[in-house]
Amino acid sequence: PLKMLEDKAECAVSVYGAVQAEHVHGEGRSSNASASRRTTLLLGTLCVACCMVIGTTLHWMGTYSEMANLLGVFSSPQDASSFPSWATNGALRYYDNSNALGQWSPETGPPFVKHLTMWSDPKCVDHTGAADNVRRILGLRTSWHNHKWNTNQYLSAMSSVQLRFLSRNSNSILVIPPFHDFPEMTTRAMAMLNDYVLVGGNTILVIGGPTGILFINQNLAGPDGYGYELEPKWVEGPYEMQSSATASAFQYGAVTLPAIGTQVVGVTTASLPKEAISYYEASEVSVVFSLPCEAGRIIYLGYDYADMVPAWTDILLLALRASPT
Repeated sequence: PLKMLEDKAECAVSVYGAVQAEHVHGEGRSSNASASRRTTLLLGTLCVACCMVIGTTLHWMGTYSEMANLLGVFSSPQDASSFPSWATNGALRYYDNSNALGQWSPETGPPFVKHLTMWSDPKCVDHTGAADNVRRILGLRTSWHNHKWNTNQYLSAMSSVQLRFLSRNSNSILVIPPFHDFPEMTTRAMAMLNDYVLVGGNTILVIGGPTGILFINQNLAGPDGYGYELEPKWVEGPYEMQSSATASAFQYGAVTLPAIGTQVVGVTTASLPKEAISYYEASEVSVVFSLPCEAGRIIYLGYDYADMVPAWTDILLLALRASPT
């Protein structure tokens, strides 16, 4: 019996050892499978993360390229086709040999100028009076959202970057409407204004009264560089068309222009330079005349346009036709 008990105990130990060994081997296989799954999951996560990083990088590279284009960061100079059509109404002149029309640099900028521009400094120009009548006749629109004079058809200040662009335009018109206070003009601004009319074949159209005449005398040098000494004077109208008008656009105007109270102020014909062309006069006072200035010209209209008068409205529109387009 003792031998039988020993045999049974040995058998039990053997069975237990086999079961224990099987359990240990099973746990090993389970651990290996778990480790394999964890490794696969880790590798998959790394692949997804890499794809996300690469995709994000490519996206930002494309966005940066678009931003760089918007900021004007180009690998080569851009030509006129790079600018929207509304920004290239004027023929921009450039002073280097790059032929890079509209290329941004400290002295030349993109051609954000129109063929017709009106000075509109709110410190000097009343936006609700005679100047507004001039604006309406010329067909200049205000901004659509707030109806202010802040589009690129208005020159908000003489001493400004905008004048630098405008001074390099060609065959365009700058309108000086009736104003109540003189603009601040730096020496450089005055030089650019004269360059605008003398070099580019442009026209400065000065409208209305003694302030307009003084603007010409104080700021414009003329072809000889000595400026003008125009003498303002009022005389009773009507004002008669002169023979010189027959060779200009003013030949389509009224034979006589009416006097509107004291709102029409001209200059004495004796104070006009010899190259001046007088289109309408009365008693040796010219109320519509032009001053040739090398490639460009100055045109003066003596009425201040405080009221809409048909004959004078026609003269304002004809003044645009008297300038190159």
